Amino acid sequence: MNFEYMIPYFVFSGLPLGSFYIYSWGLMVGLGIITAIWVSMRRAKLAGLNNEKILDLSAWVIAAALVGARLGDVFLYRWSNYASNPLDILKIWQGGLSLFGGFIGAIIASIIYVRINKIDFWGYANAIMYGFPLGLGIGRIGCFINHLHLGKLSNFPLAVAFPDGSRLDMGLIESIFGFLLFAVYFFRLRKIAEQIFLPVTMIAYGAVRFVLDFARANDIPQADIRYLSLTPAQYGSVLLILGGIYIFSKLRLSKASPG
Repeated sequence: MNFEYMIPYFVFSGLPLGSFYIYSWGLMVGLGIITAIWVSMRRAKLAGLNNEKILDLSAWVIAAALVGARLGDVFLYRWSNYASNPLDILKIWQGGLSLFGGFIGAIIASIIYVRINKIDFWGYANAIMYGFPLGLGIGRIGCFINHLHLGKLSNFPLAVAFPDGSRLDMGLIESIFGFLLFAVYFFRLRKIAEQIFLPVTMIAYGAVRFVLDFARANDIPQADIRYLSLTPAQYGSVLLILGGIYIFSKLRLSKASPG
C-alpha cells in the first residue's frame, strides 16, 4: 500500500547569532536535558527526595554520559572519520553521540556518586528515569531536523520525503516514542509509588530500539556499522532489556520479602 508523503523534507542546522552559530542539534539536546532534570526534580519532590541531590547526580550523569556517548560514537561507528581528523572528536555540538555509550557512562557515574554520597540509588534513579523519556523526545527532535539517523526507503505514513525518495527518519520515530512513553508515565503511572520507572524505561526503550534498528538505512554511504547483521545499539538494547528484567524482578522480590 502506498501513502502520500506526510512529512516534507527540510533541514534546520541552526541559526547564526552574531559571530556565533547556534546548532539546532545541540540546542535541542540541551533543552531535552534541562526539561528532563526539571521533571525529575518534581518527581523527586513528590517522593520526598532531596532535589539538590538530583541536581548533583544529574551533573555527574550528564558529564559522564556525554563522554561515554562520544567515545561510543567514535569507536563503534565512525572511527575511520575521526582517525583522520582527531580534533573533530571534541566538536560534540555538531552531533555524533551514541546513546548507549551515554548509558554506560551514566551508569558508571551513578554508581560512583551513590557510593560516595551513600544515598538511595533506586529512589533517585527512579526519579531520573521518570523524566528521561521526555528529554529523549525533545533531544531526538534535534536529530530529526538534521536527519542524523536515516532509515530505509519506505512508504510508511511517518516517512519523510527525502530527495532520493520517501525514507524513514529514526530521529523522528524515537522522538515520538519518547513523548508517548512519557505520556504513559504522566497520565497513567504518575501516582504509582513503586520504583518501576528505571526497569520499565530500560525494557521499553531497549525493545523499541532493537526493532527500530532493523529499519536503519543500509543502502547509503557511511550507513551504521553492523556486527553479525546487528548494530552496536541492538547489542546494547539486549543488555538493557536483560538488565531491566533483572532489576524489575529484584524489586518485586524485595517488595515480597517480609520485614
